[in-house]
Parts: sequence; structure tokens; C-alpha cells
Amino acid sequence: MDPISSSLVDPLVIHKVIIIAMLVEVTTNFIKIIIPNLEKRYITIVAGLIGVLVSTVTGVGILGTLDIPVNFVPLDYILTGIIVSRGANLVHDFSKRLNL
Repeated sequence: MDPISSSLVDPLVIHKVIIIAMLVEVTTNFIKIIIPNLEKRYITIVAGLIGVLVSTVTGVGILGTLDIPVNFVPLDYILTGIIVSRGANLVHDFSKRLNL
């Protein structure tokens, strides 16, 4: 393993974020089935709230994971929730770009 990639981020952490994104996606799809007339703009908000909730409850934050100092940890969970609410594919593509 080369020293550059080993010093970045443990790939297991990115896998956690991908799992959270999939949970958010599945939960959002379930809500869309329960409330079929829910407008798209509200679905995005619901997905974001679920993402923030799951990130907060699990304690997984992308900035902290990347060793980026965060003085207000809830902000890390909010940003992580927004990112994972955009879907598992986006998070997976993001991790591929980081070569993780």
C-alpha cells in the first residue's frame, strides 16, 4: 500500500457513509410509498432530514472523518446528512473520486 493513500482516510469510514446513504434512500422510498402524493420538493426535504437524523444518531460525519477540524460538530452531521440524502450513488461516486 502506498503511503499517500494509507494516510488519507480509512476506506471503512467511506463504506459507513455509503451504508448510511443507502439507508436514507430506502427509508425515503418507503415514505414515498406510504405517501404517494408527496411533492418532489418535500421528498428532498424529507430525505435531508432523515440523512441528518441518521448521521447524528450514528455519529458519522464526513468532515471529522477526513480529519478536517470542525468546531461545531452538529454542522458536520448536517452536511453529512445532506450529502447522503442525495443518494448512495452520489456518495459512492464521491469516494471513487477520492480513490478510496
